[in-house]
Amino acid sequence: MSEGKLLTCVIPSYNSAAYLERAVDSLLPGGEEMEILIVNDGSTDETGALADRLAAEHPTIVRVHHQENGGHGSALNYGIAHAEGIYFKVVDSDDRLIKEHIPGLMDLLREHSGPDNRADLVYHDYVYDRPEKESAFRISFAGTAKPGVLHTWNEGRFFLWSQFVIHCLIYRTQLLRDIGYTLPEHIYYEDNLYVYQPMAHIRKLIYYHAPLYGYFLGRGDQSVNEQNMMKRLDQLTEVSKKQMTTYRLEELKQLPKQQYKYLINNCCGQLFNVCALQFIEDSERSHRMNREMWETVRAFDPALYKKLRRHPLGRVCCLPGRAGERLLVFFYRYGRRMIKIDRAVSKK
Repeated sequence: MSEGKLLTCVIPSYNSAAYLERAVDSLLPGGEEMEILIVNDGSTDETGALADRLAAEHPTIVRVHHQENGGHGSALNYGIAHAEGIYFKVVDSDDRLIKEHIPGLMDLLREHSGPDNRADLVYHDYVYDRPEKESAFRISFAGTAKPGVLHTWNEGRFFLWSQFVIHCLIYRTQLLRDIGYTLPEHIYYEDNLYVYQPMAHIRKLIYYHAPLYGYFLGRGDQSVNEQNMMKRLDQLTEVSKKQMTTYRLEELKQLPKQQYKYLINNCCGQLFNVCALQFIEDSERSHRMNREMWETVRAFDPALYKKLRRHPLGRVCCLPGRAGERLLVFFYRYGRRMIKIDRAVSKK
């Protein structure tokens, strides 16, 4: 592995033999300044052998780590601890980076690679890839900040709908290490924590105005599939509890106004989704989960509880009666239909 890596892309891989090579191929335009770190998370198919072959073919770019199965969070923890790049990005094994936008990203990272001008976070647009069409739908952060310019939170504008996901984030590697960041293992949906928890430590940001990431929707076993979320509703609820009990309201209020606003909106967006799924299940178990989730927040910090309940999304989560629950579910499913998530993931 050569020196001077600007960016480490970690690829958590579990039984990914059918699509891992596509993901790696999409990253190769990053050249010698990119490190591709494949974490084979206890695969039982040919993923490990394929990863070793790709590393042998690209020895100065691709590196492989084989480990017992620990889940997506475990793979990210290894990546954070062992990445050689100044910046750190997660690329899931069935996704891709869009090749024509990689040179511009590397130029931007190179420009901000010195110790005095590094960004804590680079964020960018992304697209949904579907079986019938790549780049079928774009999520853009246009309007949040001037593209390509290092800025503070209060020099940007972050709206209710300006919500980051794991696919659009590039963290400064050392920041994650400095805060001692680790993710829970053997649990789904921990990426919500990866988006939320480090964000309070971000001071300098850059917006790369390009659809860099292609997020594939089309497999029935994907975690974003509503049926799979329902099966793992207990894990999704636990992740939400962990998120809401990370920072007290008084801690968040010490942050710059736009950062505080973003983090509150992120919490409420997560609660909106989880409450909707709990009401979709509509069982004694799911209603108990809902009550316990809100009670966990109130016990942790009554002031944060009140703030989240009074937020517009929080109010929708807590509309009274069955009619209120049905209205929340309607809004939730309408949002998913807008980007045709459920239609895409139902296809094989």
